[in-house]
Order: sequence, then structure tokens, then C-alpha cells
Amino acid sequence: MLQSLRESAGLTLAGLADRAHYSKAALGHVETGRRRPSHDLLAACDEALGTAPLLATLLALDGEDHVMQRRALLATLASATGVAGVSGAAAVAELIRQGLLDSAGEAEDWGQVVADYSRRLVVDPSPAFGAALLGQIMLAKQQIVDVGPTAERLRAAALLGQLYGLWQGNQDQIPQAHGWYRTAATLADRSGDTPARVFCRARTASRGIFEGYTLGEAAGRARDALAISDRPSLGALEAHSALVHVHALTLDLAAGRRALAGMLDVADRLDDTGPDGPSARTVSFAHYLESRCGTPRSADRMWEQAEPLLRPVPVWWREAQCYYGLSLVRRGEVGAGIAYALEAVTALPVPVRTVSVAVSDLLRVVPRTHRSTDLDELRTHAATTPGPWVALGA
Repeated sequence: MLQSLRESAGLTLAGLADRAHYSKAALGHVETGRRRPSHDLLAACDEALGTAPLLATLLALDGEDHVMQRRALLATLASATGVAGVSGAAAVAELIRQGLLDSAGEAEDWGQVVADYSRRLVVDPSPAFGAALLGQIMLAKQQIVDVGPTAERLRAAALLGQLYGLWQGNQDQIPQAHGWYRTAATLADRSGDTPARVFCRARTASRGIFEGYTLGEAAGRARDALAISDRPSLGALEAHSALVHVHALTLDLAAGRRALAGMLDVADRLDDTGPDGPSARTVSFAHYLESRCGTPRSADRMWEQAEPLLRPVPVWWREAQCYYGLSLVRRGEVGAGIAYALEAVTALPVPVRTVSVAVSDLLRVVPRTHRSTDLDELRTHAATTPGPWVALGA
């Protein structure tokens, strides 16, 4: 297990020896089983790997009296480090925490877990976030296997899986993202939870248009989600947002505004919890629609409303800045629009596909005669795969 944790952390034996202040030989003997480790050695390794007190706990569970506990912890460690990589230790700590909750007769608040990760998706779309989210999915799977597939656990697994698909899509891992969307929809169906079923289908439709779905596929999935919706929900909001996408891409401003009215109607009946709530989501689509096919005046008016609401949500804010840049280019302020988008895209700590697609969308309307160093640099941030506008006839 020491070897597994070391390799998950990307350390050589010599590297761990340097951090733990023990000899490479001493650690090598422990890893190969030739020498029983001391508590001090394992405590030093725990500190160096950020896994405290996992290795020391394994040592404390040595002996015939703790065979089952040690076996269970070893299996958990192997699973966590194998699946979640460097986040394995954190995942194991979470499993231990959930074990304590189970022992005390308490249940994990999966609704809050999903809400927290949903918010982090649009605030911190980093590889570390993806690893942490995958670790959380593993925890849900562990509970489903060990305790049983309750509706709550299946719902949580579905929504977390949907979020993981969205994160993979942002990393340009499109086939993998689509696989997670299918899995999420299946789990949501098995949970029997209508809001989860609606959300997984609708969010896939809204994002899928960035990831190779045709306009017909996106609209069809959105309407399917609305057909099973039985009350205002985030899923219904996402279904209407997918239709806004479709109409914005076909430059049908009137139909887009009707779909946006559907979003507004749903948003007005939902609680606005946090900066990424229904109001911010709705205004981001209103701004997208007006920037892409509205008038300069309507685009300016929506930007004035959207900018303060979206600023606390970095991914949505930077994407919106790119689309406002597109509106500037459309009205002839080409240099200003390019500079605005370039400032936005370079401010993100990691590339995000939805933002790179927005850059590609802007570049489509830049006059061919325009030349500038800003334009050359902006091109390096554009999506390398076709944008959704290629499906205009589908």
C-alpha cells in the first residue's frame, strides 16, 4: 500500500525517501515486505504523502484481532488510489468519515454534496476538481454496493456522474463525456426521481450542442426532458436553455426569446441559491442570445445586467465576455471585440471547451481583411474541433 500511494503521488522511492527523511533502502524493504515498518516510519510517510493517518492506521490494525477491519481498509485504499489517483487519500478519508456516519445511524447529505460540486464546476474546472469529483463518485458507488441502491444514492450517483461528464467535456474528452451522460441518465431512471431524470437529459442537451450533437438532437432531447417534467426544476430550466441555444445558432431571435421566456418562468419559481443559481443561468443565456443575433443596443443592455451577476462564476463570466466581444465585432468594432475576448480567455487558469467554442464563434465573424497580433493570439485559444454552427442544417 505504501508503494501504491507513493506511485499515485508521482514519487520515486528516492523522492519519498528524501521527503520522509528515511533511507531509500529502509523504504524499499517495507514496500517489498522484507521488513516490518515502525510507527515513526509510517507516520513520516503519511506526512510526506499527505495521507495521515492512513498508513499508521493500517499498522495499528495489525494482528489477528483486526483482520476484517484491516482487510476492508486495504480494499478501500486499493480502490481509491487506483481510481482517484492523487486524490485517493482524500477519498479514503471521506470513506472513513462516511463509515463513522453509518455507525452513528446518520446519512450523508448527498443533496448538499451535489450542490457543492455543481458550483465548483463553474468556479474551478481544474484537473484537481475532476479528481476530487471522481473520488466522490467512487464513494457513492461504494455505498450503493455495500449498503444498497436506495433512490437517494442512485440520484446522487446520477447527478455526480452528469457533472463528471460536463467536466470531461470541458477538457475536450467528448466521447468519454457522452458515456457519462448515458450512465447518468440510466442511473437517474433507476432512481425513479423525476427531477434527476429531467436534469440529466436536459443538461446533456444544453451542453451537447457544444459537443457534436446536431441541432435536431439537442432540441429533441430538450423536448423529451420537458415532456417528463412534472414541476419547475433546474432540469426544466436547462431544457429551455438548450432551446435558446438552438434558436441562437439558427439566428431565430424571436424563437430564442420565446425559449428564454420559458427559462424566466421556471427561474421565477425556483429558489435562487448561490451565485450560480437560476437567475445567473438565465441571464447568461439571455446575454448569449442577444450578443449572437440581437441588436447592438440589446446586447449592451443584456451585458449591463449579466456582467455583475456572472462575475462570481468565472467560467460563465469569461464565456459571456467572449460573446460580448462577438457582439462588438458584429457591429464593426473588430479590434475592441478581439481584445475583449482575448483578455477573457487568458484570464482562465485552465482551458475550458465552452469558452474555446465561444472564441471560435467570434473568429467566424472577423473580417478576412483584419490583421493584428491580438487576432493571431486569440486564434491559439479557439476550439480545434468543429463548433455547433456546422449543424445548422440538421
